Amino acid sequence: MRQRQTCFKFRFIRWASFALFIAPSTIAAESFDIIKVAPGVYAAIGKPEVLSNGAFVVNGEDVLVVDTHYRPSWARDLVAEIKKVTGLPVRYVVNTHWHNDHVQGNQSYVNVFGRNVEYLAQHTAREDIISKAIPSVQQSLERLPGQIANWERMLAEGRDQQGRELTAERRTQLQNTITSQKAYLEELKTIQITLPTITFERSLVLHKGERSIHVYHFGRGHTRGDVVVFLPKERVVITGDLLTNGIPFMRDAYPSQWIATLESVEKLEWDQAITGHGGVQQGKEQIGKLIAYMKDMVAAVRGSIGKMTLEEALKTIDLSKHAASFNNFEGGNRSAIQRTWAELSGQIRD
Repeated sequence: MRQRQTCFKFRFIRWASFALFIAPSTIAAESFDIIKVAPGVYAAIGKPEVLSNGAFVVNGEDVLVVDTHYRPSWARDLVAEIKKVTGLPVRYVVNTHWHNDHVQGNQSYVNVFGRNVEYLAQHTAREDIISKAIPSVQQSLERLPGQIANWERMLAEGRDQQGRELTAERRTQLQNTITSQKAYLEELKTIQITLPTITFERSLVLHKGERSIHVYHFGRGHTRGDVVVFLPKERVVITGDLLTNGIPFMRDAYPSQWIATLESVEKLEWDQAITGHGGVQQGKEQIGKLIAYMKDMVAAVRGSIGKMTLEEALKTIDLSKHAASFNNFEGGNRSAIQRTWAELSGQIRD
C-alpha cells in the first residue's frame, strides 16, 4: 500500500545503554562506529550519547538505510559517513518501528537526497508515528524548558532535589546534561518526521541486482509494528529493537507474543545481527538467551495472575538464573514483568 508522504514533529524520551559486541573493520566516526559486516553492508553503531544504531546497504545503483536515530543532526552525521563509502544516493529508508530514536532523523534523508527517497514500514508503525508520537510533541516542547530550568537551579544552589550537596562528578554530569538538552531543545523545534511512503502487512522484497533485501513483519514484539531486514546472500539480519544486547525496552511491548516473533527471526539463516542497541552480534547465542528468558518470564507471570498482586509477583518471581545474560537485568526484568502482567491481564489496548 503506497501512501503520500507527510511530515510531523515527534518526540519522546528513550533510554538505551548496552555493551557492544565489536566486529572487525570498525571505523570510528563522530557519532557512530561504522562496521563493515559483509560486502556492501555496514552497521552504524551509535556512540553512547547517540542512543541507537542504524545500518546501510550499498547496492549497485543506490543505498538503503535502516533507522534514522533520535536527532536529525545524528542522521546527518550518518549521511556524511555514507558519502565516505559511496557516491550513490540513498533511495530507501526502513523504519524498523515507530520509536523516536529510530525515526526522528527521517527528514534528513529527503532533505539531502530529495523526494525520490522512499520510506518503508509496517502499516501499524506508520499509524503509531501519527497517533502516538504527534500528541507527545507539544508536551515535550512544554516540559523540557522547565526541566532545564530545574537542573540549572540545582547547579546554582549546589544541591540535588533531595537537598543533598552535589559532588564534583555530579556537577559535571548535570552541566553536561544541561548543555546537551539545550541543544536538543533547539533541534526539537525544527524536527519534521517524514512518514513512511510505502507500507505493507507481512513482507516486502527489494530486488537489487544479485542482492535481495527482505523486510519481514513476523508479529508483535517490541511494538505492534516491528520489522527486520534480512539479507539472505550476506547472511545478515537487522533487527531494530526486537533484539538488543540486554533485555529490550518494554514500554510498548507484547511480551507473550514477542517469543514467537523472536523464534521466527531465529529461524532465518543468518550469521550476524545488527541490533537496535549494542554491537554487532556474531551468531545466535544472544537471541537464544533472550528467547529462553522471555519464555520463563512469561510463564512465571501467567502463573502468578489470580494468585497474587503485581507487587507480590515482583517480589516473588525469581529469574536470577538469567541475570548473567543481560547487563541491564535488574531494571529490565522488573519492567518486563510489569508489562507482561498488563498484557496477560487484559490492560493493554491498541
